[in-house]
Amino acid sequence: MTTPLELDAFIAKLTPAQKDALWLSLREDHPIHPLEKQWNISAEFVLEAISRSQDITKRGVRGIIAELAFSTYILKPIEDEWKEEIITGDQPYDAHISKTIDGKKINVLIQTKNQRVVKGNPLRPTQTAIKQDSHLADWFIAETQKTRTGKKKKSTTNDEGVVEVEEVDTRPYRFGEFDILSVCMQPSTTEWTDFMFMPARSLLPSAKNKDLVATFQPVPPPKTKVYNWTPDLLECIDWVLHPENMPDPFIPTPKPATKSKGKKKEQEEQKAKSKKP
Repeated sequence: MTTPLELDAFIAKLTPAQKDALWLSLREDHPIHPLEKQWNISAEFVLEAISRSQDITKRGVRGIIAELAFSTYILKPIEDEWKEEIITGDQPYDAHISKTIDGKKINVLIQTKNQRVVKGNPLRPTQTAIKQDSHLADWFIAETQKTRTGKKKKSTTNDEGVVEVEEVDTRPYRFGEFDILSVCMQPSTTEWTDFMFMPARSLLPSAKNKDLVATFQPVPPPKTKVYNWTPDLLECIDWVLHPENMPDPFIPTPKPATKSKGKKKEQEEQKAKSKKP
C-alpha cells in the first residue's frame, strides 16, 4: 500500500502537464464543495461565470467573501469571549456577537464593507476633500449603503391632522442600525485578514439627512490607529461599550462659504442699475 509520503514524492516528479491531467481526472468524482452537487455545476464553472460578470456582480461577491473572512479571521479567534449569534431575516448588519457581563447579556451589531474599488484600484477621497484635509491623501473610501435599491412609503401626520405620504430611500443605512463599521482592506493589502473598525455613531452623516449614514466614508490606511479607527476589534468594542474611552472622531473641515447664484445675480443687477444715467 502506497503511503501519503510516497504519493507526495510521486506527484512531485510529475511534469506540470501530468499534474493537470491528474487533477482533472480526480476532479471528475471529487467535488470540492457541497454547492457543486446542489447546483449540479463545478466550482470552476461558477468562478468563470463570476470572472465574466459585470462590476456590480463582482462587488457583491467580494462583499460576501469579506463577511465570511470577518467571521473566520476576526470573530473565530475571540469566540471564547464573544459568541457569534445566528442572524435570521434581512438585517442591516452582517454579524451579531454577544457576551454576558455581570449577569447581563451585551449585544454588538457589526456591518462589514469592502474598500471601494474603481477600475481595479482602491478609491481615494476626492481632491476637494484632500485639499480641505491634506492627511486624507493617504486614506481610502468605503461605500456604506445597501446593495439593493428601493424606496418605501412613509406616512406621517402633520400638525393639522393631515396624513402625508412620502417616499423614503431604503438603500442608505440609518444611525442606530448597527454598532460598528468593519471595513475589509483586502483591495489595498491583498489580504482578507486585514480589517479596520470604528464605532458607527461616529460615521459621517448624509448631507441631505443627518439621520442617515453618508454613502462614502473615508478610511485610514490599513493597520493604523488614528482618530477612532483601529485595526483591533476588541478595542473598538470597548469604545462602543464605554464611549468615554473613545478618541475624538475625524470631522471634515467645513467647505469655505460660497456666494449663492441668487445673491450673485442680485449683485449684478444692482451694479447694472448703478450705471444707468
